[in-house]
Amino acid sequence: MSEIYVDTVKMRECGNEILSLVEELKLTMQTMFSRIENMPTQTKEWIGDSSQYFVTLATHDKIQYMNHANDLYKYGKYLLDCADYFEKTSQSVRRN
Repeated sequence: MSEIYVDTVKMRECGNEILSLVEELKLTMQTMFSRIENMPTQTKEWIGDSSQYFVTLATHDKIQYMNHANDLYKYGKYLLDCADYFEKTSQSVRRN
């Protein structure tokens, strides 16, 4: 009979680290896109038609970036769920 080794502690650590890093990433992206959106109107770092066009394009890209961050978050949650599942399974079939 084969044995399978799963390091659920490490899996849980990685899942939690991913969740933490994704939250940091989301905050950074929110700050960046907020700065971009305010360039032509509030900070006036770049004004004119080209700046408005850039803001429009960046706003469309924001959706893709946030979707990617959400997918990364789901992966972190998946690792945590797998760690829980493997621990429950190993406890239910454990031989003493």
